[in-house]
Amino acid sequence: MVDKYHVLNAEKERLEQVVAQLQSEVEVLKKENEKLSTDNHYLTMARHFVPNSEKAAEAKKMISSLVRDIDKCISQLNE
Repeated sequence: MVDKYHVLNAEKERLEQVVAQLQSEVEVLKKENEKLSTDNHYLTMARHFVPNSEKAAEAKKMISSLVRDIDKCISQLNE
């Protein structure tokens, strides 16, 4: 009976570690998804403003640069 308790307790601890790891992965994926959604939104807007692909590439670079600058500002504010 005591052995079964120890086995079940060890299994419970292992599963709690798995849950914590998966929760961490979910948070990382949520942040990545949010960033990709934002990038997609900006690219969609850029395509509406710029009709040809050459100008779209320039607009994409400019918007990407702006997003990076904003991300840097946010990270500096969080420090």
